[in-house]
Amino acid sequence: MGLIASVSKVCSVLRIRVFLNRSAVYLLMHHPGLRRSAKATIISPLPIRWTFNIRRVQLFSVGLLGALFISNGALGSQCPAPRFVYEPGQFENNPSAPVVAEADSVLSENGQVTLTGNTSIRYQGRELAAENARYNPDTGEIAVDGDLSFVGQGIQLKSNEAFIDIDDDVFRTGESDYELDLNGKRATGSADSMARLENGQFLMEGATYSTCPPGDASWFVRADSINLDSEAGIGTAKDLRLVFKGVPLFALPAFSFPIGDKRKSGFLAPVLARGERTGFELHIPWYWNIRPNADATITPRLMTKRGAQLQTEWRYMNRQGAWKLDHEYLKDKARNHDSRYFTQLTHKGSFNADMTSTIVARRVSDKDYLEDLGDSLQVASITHLEQRADLNFERGRVSALARLQSFQTVDEDIVAEDRPHRRLPQIKVQADSDRLPLGLRAGINGEFVYFDKDDAITGARFDVRPQITLPIVRDAWFFKPSVSHRFTYYSLNNTEGQIDRRISRNLNTVSVDSGLFFDRILDDEGSVQTLEPRLFYLRVPYSDQSNIQVFDSSAFDFNISQLFRDNRFSGADRIADANQLSVGLTTRIINGGDGKERFSASIGQIRHFDDRRVTLTNDEDVDTRSTSDVVGELSTTLAEDWIGKGSIQWNPDEKQTVRSALSLGYRPGPNKIVNVTHRVVNDQTREEKTEQIDLSAVWKIQDSWRLAGRWNYSLDADRSIESLLGIEYDSCCWAVRFAARRYIADGGDDHDTSLYFQLVLKGLAPLGQNYGALLENAILGYRDDVQ
Repeated sequence: MGLIASVSKVCSVLRIRVFLNRSAVYLLMHHPGLRRSAKATIISPLPIRWTFNIRRVQLFSVGLLGALFISNGALGSQCPAPRFVYEPGQFENNPSAPVVAEADSVLSENGQVTLTGNTSIRYQGRELAAENARYNPDTGEIAVDGDLSFVGQGIQLKSNEAFIDIDDDVFRTGESDYELDLNGKRATGSADSMARLENGQFLMEGATYSTCPPGDASWFVRADSINLDSEAGIGTAKDLRLVFKGVPLFALPAFSFPIGDKRKSGFLAPVLARGERTGFELHIPWYWNIRPNADATITPRLMTKRGAQLQTEWRYMNRQGAWKLDHEYLKDKARNHDSRYFTQLTHKGSFNADMTSTIVARRVSDKDYLEDLGDSLQVASITHLEQRADLNFERGRVSALARLQSFQTVDEDIVAEDRPHRRLPQIKVQADSDRLPLGLRAGINGEFVYFDKDDAITGARFDVRPQITLPIVRDAWFFKPSVSHRFTYYSLNNTEGQIDRRISRNLNTVSVDSGLFFDRILDDEGSVQTLEPRLFYLRVPYSDQSNIQVFDSSAFDFNISQLFRDNRFSGADRIADANQLSVGLTTRIINGGDGKERFSASIGQIRHFDDRRVTLTNDEDVDTRSTSDVVGELSTTLAEDWIGKGSIQWNPDEKQTVRSALSLGYRPGPNKIVNVTHRVVNDQTREEKTEQIDLSAVWKIQDSWRLAGRWNYSLDADRSIESLLGIEYDSCCWAVRFAARRYIADGGDDHDTSLYFQLVLKGLAPLGQNYGALLENAILGYRDDVQ
């Protein structure tokens, strides 16, 4: 020790580098003018009883503070963190490598090593820097008086003092400032003091947290004290305050939260809203961690016009999958305190790799519930709520479905005869063979279903369809003839002489599908234009089906796909007669550089050789037209920023459009979207007629402002269906968003107006309604990137 003391007097003008390991201290003395590659000299062996694991103590403390409020997924657009000056790659990240300490002078006296002047301690890619430091090898204690800094992988910490006991794994610091770099995003904060206690708990006094840049106090969370118990996985904060622009938004005397992956019961972010039918709303969700495989969210919803509603969401997971039960209940003061409710049960699961299950069950108290208390035009327009339980099996070329299905008719104006039947049960089986001799393929589809409905015809239907196909496919053409037989049998109840109780039907179907592929090279990059003509012949003999009850059949919309179907009706109650030839033509342009389809257009028509005598109902007229409507589809990328899509159904006999849709999208960059859509429906057979224009856009202005809007207008009714206007300010660490929405309600007789407000403090849960989800539903191509 005396030798070190004497050498230390000389070291006052020398730079000392110390390599610390378990066995000895190596001092490398070098004058600034000497080469740093000078040989190390062993001055004196000193027993070292510790590993200087700064990352373990300092990063643990600040990392847990970040875990209070932040997750990597919630940092999508936060302020980018500048690269820390320290580069971990300078030092070898090897657990067995020695710790390196540097100082202007080193003094060992009375069992204590004192590092003085420009002290730095480095190990495994991390660095602690201070003016002075003291180390006691007997107790494993390090003391730093004055300013210090620590830089490591993703962390930068500055403090005015520190005491570290490596042996007992405890430490404490004075006033500290920190920065975290989490995947290129910044989190900052400070604390009056930090300490790791002997019981393993971590304590912070006067701690703050924010995702704004250093020096930017736009928002921050401050707590008088934060205690983190890593063993229990629980953190506790006292006197917690959230401050935005100098204004306290809320304060809590005490708050507990999970740290790590453990869930914790507690309140979630509240929601403020306003609706035309509900008034001002306040949602206060509370999360209940019941068991590792069960939890619940209980949300009182306070509405000025309706009163208090209780919303609950219960989730449970077992070996068969995930279950969720949603229930809403209120005594509606706007309806003389009537009891109103909505219940929904959903399940998705699997018994093994081949068998899966699905359950969807919904029930509502009255027909106006979804319109009065729902939050979207789509929900308010629902006419039936489904209750369904499915069991699916799929293995190789065999699949099966067992289903129980019922409906609640929400719209009571729908007459009883137009309401759907229950399926109790429905069983479907499909099987396809491997390649048979001569290249044949065989398959079979079968279904058994029992239809049930109050005061109506009920009964069982059995339907089976074996099929044989000979697919011949080559590079430039394909030819697929097919033959099938369909047998359907009914056993009915409650017919009361209207139709037969026992009915059977046998029909043979012959079809031939064929096509050619032509292509040509367009440029030096290898871009290709294709020309793909297709012919599809279908022959199904006529069978009188006027005595068959219609349970679930309906007519398909006519489009390009319908040209090549073998039945123009869905379900098994109607098999359309056909003697027809479908002609289709498709052309595509495929980019040779990236293989993307830049342009696609299709057109087609059906030539009928016989009248279509099978109709959905007995009072419909026979279709005697020799040709069908002309249908076409178009999809193109006009330029790098333009997208166009269109479809049309044209009646050449009446010389009018039956259905059409044309949309044009402009996307010159992120957060810059404009959509224009025009739709026409003029279907006389279904008594549908409407013409609409739909305009939507979101546009970024300068760096922080963004405007959004939608206008869906009915030209034939001369009225607005839905209008939306939104404005948003987005900084790197916070955002404020506002929207007003007006949409049709009361079955089209009136309009409702809703206001949306959301404050997003990035790194915390957003406060207010889900503005991003509103825009994603309203504006095609928009994806919310503010979190």
